[in-house]
Amino acid sequence: MRKSTIIVQGLLACLLCCGAAAFTSCKHVDEEPALNRGYKKNVRMPDAEPMTAEDSAVVAAQKAEYEQNAK
Repeated sequence: MRKSTIIVQGLLACLLCCGAAAFTSCKHVDEEPALNRGYKKNVRMPDAEPMTAEDSAVVAAQKAEYEQNAK
């Protein structure tokens, strides 16, 4: 008899914990953050511009510096 009361008390405690968790949990979960609401979804990215000779020289210098310091 004593063993069955302990089991029943354990089950009741478990049900109370599950019930408390169900009532205190979040009711509505948003699919997307609030920051993105109200903004347009159709965004057009600017067209790419080809690199100039000066830009290519800068990139080549940075790459050479990286290769030199990476060794």
